[in-house]
Amino acid sequence: MESEIIKEIEMMLELPLHEKQKEYSQDLLKAAKPVEVVRAADVLEAYELEYIQHVLKPQPKQCYRNSHLLCEAFPDRFQYCEGKANVPIPIDHAFNKVGDVYIDITFEFALHENSSIYEYVTFCECDAKTIRKAVLETGYYGEIYRWLYYKSKR
Repeated sequence: MESEIIKEIEMMLELPLHEKQKEYSQDLLKAAKPVEVVRAADVLEAYELEYIQHVLKPQPKQCYRNSHLLCEAFPDRFQYCEGKANVPIPIDHAFNKVGDVYIDITFEFALHENSSIYEYVTFCECDAKTIRKAVLETGYYGEIYRWLYYKSKR
């Protein structure tokens, strides 16, 4: 099955974009990787699930913060991922990678949704050190892919 998210990026490239917008969209398309998200309970330890529920307490509409804090809490275990989720329209979204699998604590713990039914695409997967630098420089959670992109162009 072809990714609706990737098709959306390809359609953007058919529009009459400014040269810099076109270059950004082409790089985004190259970075796009479809991934499958699984239930956290299927891959995490009980203490990690407890920590997420009772310490992190993921909040709706705060996916960047939720995913960032999980990565910071367990820097050797989790990576921060930024991309899109198709729910049913593609939205910018952050989630996490643990080992070779992906989880979405915002959908699962804040919204009580089964995230495994949605399509996901990741544009970047970062460690805690990278996202910490980005937040210190920008002053906000999220848009790490964009931050990395513009840093690479300087």
